[in-house]
Amino acid sequence: MVYKILLGVVVLLSFGSTFVLLNNSRRNNNYLQVVLSLLLLISNVGYFFLASSTGIGEALLANALSYIGGIFLPMMVMFILAEFSKSTLPQWFVYSISAVNVILFFAIAMTGRYPFFYDNIRLLIYPDGVADFMFTPANFYYARFIVVGIELALSGFFTVLAFIGKKKASFKTMFTYVGVFLAGFLVYFLEKVFVSRYEMVPFFYMVCSIGLVYFSTRSMLYDVTLSVQEKMEELSPYGYIVFDRNMNYIGSNVAAEKLFPEIKDAKIDKPIEPENYALKSIVSWVKEKAAPFDIHERNSLKRLGLNDRNPEERRYLDCELSYIHFGSSHHVLGYLVEMEDRTQHYEDHLRNDNLIHKARREIARSNNEVNKSLQKMKSLQESTILGMASMIESRDNSTGGHINRTSSCVSLFVDTLQTMPAYGDKSENYWYAVKQAAVLHDLGKIAVDDYILRKEAGLTDEEYAKMKGHAEVGAVIVEKVLKEVDDKEFVAVAVNVAHYHHEKYNGKGYPDGLKGKNIPLEARIMALADVFDALASERAYKKPMPYDQCFKLIEEEAGTHFDPKLVDVFLKLRPQIIDLYNSFEGTDKHR
Repeated sequence: MVYKILLGVVVLLSFGSTFVLLNNSRRNNNYLQVVLSLLLLISNVGYFFLASSTGIGEALLANALSYIGGIFLPMMVMFILAEFSKSTLPQWFVYSISAVNVILFFAIAMTGRYPFFYDNIRLLIYPDGVADFMFTPANFYYARFIVVGIELALSGFFTVLAFIGKKKASFKTMFTYVGVFLAGFLVYFLEKVFVSRYEMVPFFYMVCSIGLVYFSTRSMLYDVTLSVQEKMEELSPYGYIVFDRNMNYIGSNVAAEKLFPEIKDAKIDKPIEPENYALKSIVSWVKEKAAPFDIHERNSLKRLGLNDRNPEERRYLDCELSYIHFGSSHHVLGYLVEMEDRTQHYEDHLRNDNLIHKARREIARSNNEVNKSLQKMKSLQESTILGMASMIESRDNSTGGHINRTSSCVSLFVDTLQTMPAYGDKSENYWYAVKQAAVLHDLGKIAVDDYILRKEAGLTDEEYAKMKGHAEVGAVIVEKVLKEVDDKEFVAVAVNVAHYHHEKYNGKGYPDGLKGKNIPLEARIMALADVFDALASERAYKKPMPYDQCFKLIEEEAGTHFDPKLVDVFLKLRPQIIDLYNSFEGTDKHR
């Protein structure tokens, strides 16, 4: 009696699972899973009636119903895995395997009249009222195992394709399907070996039905088209990337892969490890916004630029982060990043339309000449920078090493800053300009008398005043020398670095007494590298200071001499900075 009640509960749970799947199918079109759940439900109904049978006719009919799962479940799992892995089965094979399974089912259904599947059938009714029957296996009984073996082998093959990366599919989900497949065989095998009077298969089918509900909700993430249908009907102008709630990559569309080609090599169910700075910024932004999930603030916006160092390929993106829900808004399945190319909008906002179109026509008409000119200007720019740096080095024996060390330190510093969201508004071209401009920060010393530059004792007030003048003079020289350089952003950065690298965060620096954020960022960066080198290196009037003391003084000057946020980053780079300085040992650039 208890067994029959349990079977009744199994039927109700299977029915509930099928109902949920049917409701989900209106959103994700996963009809194969619905059909599979219906087959499991019918099988469980068959097991219930088999246990309640009082005659051989009822038992045979109930047995035929119960075998629907055993016959068609392996085939349906194979079809689901083929679809999930985006593999295509030949039509002749689909029709053939379906026909064979139908024939096997009819062989079972005709038991009692024809001994194709069973022979020598006898009905057993146990003292607790549970019915079962004994039989002798016939030919079709064994043929069924051959068919199931083929279906299992193909299911494993599709899963292996996902594992080795031949198909863009979730190996984890597909492996779970195959695992369930094998578990069903194990339950059936143990049941036959130990000759249990109670069928365990219906309980296994119930677990499978409930598991299908999970797979159905999970598969909503893997179908990128589904994820974005709720956002827009037309996908082509927009790029989409989908992550699960653990920030594993789920999928993307063609537009996103055009913007970030490295996505094509990403593994489903694995975190993305981007090399592109913009994609890295997007991943960090999603992690930042996803962690403090708030149901009242479901969408976040971000703007970023791509290919900032190549004006002709420059792109501006507007990114929107949305949460993918299932059922309750509290149940987050994953995150959808929508990217819209807004390049034209920003260009129209920054320039007059007619000038843009005219410039583009001219570029298209003389593309080769423009490329040659750009290359010449770049070479001229680099040659000018190196030439001016050499002039500075020739004036002061300590300055050459100083220029090399500080510019290398700035480069190390910038590589970290440009990955931080706090500085995400700065273009790649800007960071490149800061690195290039670092060698010019002391250019104004060209105008300082040799006896002051080479003086071994301390400077008098008058001499120190002349030395301080190198900042303003350097800015004027840089601006004049670089006036023909086409990259105006670089020119502006170089002028600022030369002019303001001795300003202090508290406003007590020189030449203009700028304070806080009024000091250009590039000058605040240069100030840290410049002072650190002055402390750590040997001069005519002092010995090099130990690294511990140098970093301690830098930390103490946070908020006074230096930008405190930049100091935090600089201190975290301590091991890399020490390694950098050690690399100069044994050369003419040592400290």
